[in-house]
Amino acid sequence: MPIEYTIDHEKRFVHARVMGVIALKDVEAFTDTVVAQNALTYRKLFDGSQGDGTYDDQDVMALAARAAAYASLANRGPLALIPRPGLGADLARRFINLGKFTGQAKIFDSVDEALEWLHSQPDGSDA
Repeated sequence: MPIEYTIDHEKRFVHARVMGVIALKDVEAFTDTVVAQNALTYRKLFDGSQGDGTYDDQDVMALAARAAAYASLANRGPLALIPRPGLGADLARRFINLGKFTGQAKIFDSVDEALEWLHSQPDGSDA
């Protein structure tokens, strides 16, 4: 899978990196794993800065609908996205807006900025 990830249950943290070209099915498989491992409330860093996607607006809408549905399962922990510049950033903004994250998700230019923000956020364990 072109998404490498670690789910650290002790730290309540998910770190994912895109390594290559991803499609809708790759992101769906990753998010399904996060839910199946009861990590939805954890802080999440999704670094797509080194990857590329083969998805379009419809795919982003499908992912956002899935993300909004996950909110009914449990409170979602904060999500930091580092998209590839350009179209990736536009798609990330659309995903956040349509996924009903209400301040729980932000876009960053670097891993350091993303981690700083994530560490200042509650991880959802009290919610």
